[in-house]
Amino acid sequence: MAAVCPRPPRDRDPLFTLLAINGIAGALLGVLFAAGAIWLDIGHLRRLLSFSTDGIIAVGLLTAGSIITFGSVVMGGAIMMLGRKDRDNDDDHGHGATLPAIPALAAVSARRAGK
Repeated sequence: MAAVCPRPPRDRDPLFTLLAINGIAGALLGVLFAAGAIWLDIGHLRRLLSFSTDGIIAVGLLTAGSIITFGSVVMGGAIMMLGRKDRDNDDDHGHGATLPAIPALAAVSARRAGK
């Protein structure tokens, strides 16, 4: 009899779950953007697509590009927001310690004109 591996719990990898949920949300936004751009006829896009012989390919490329773009943006935003909960209790509101600006002297050699 073969050993049966136990099914891993759903909370085993919360980062993958976070990325999957936000990736799906971004993909839906991309589809909505592409559909809205065609429906609103921005830049006569609907007219161009309807009179073209390869309009379906153009719609597919527009939709795929929008899905990739919006999915990446939403997933990246979710990753950037991961550390927010730890910094909410800080007095400086998560901006880090600010140090006073102190001017420093820098040595600069003079150049001759024409060289």
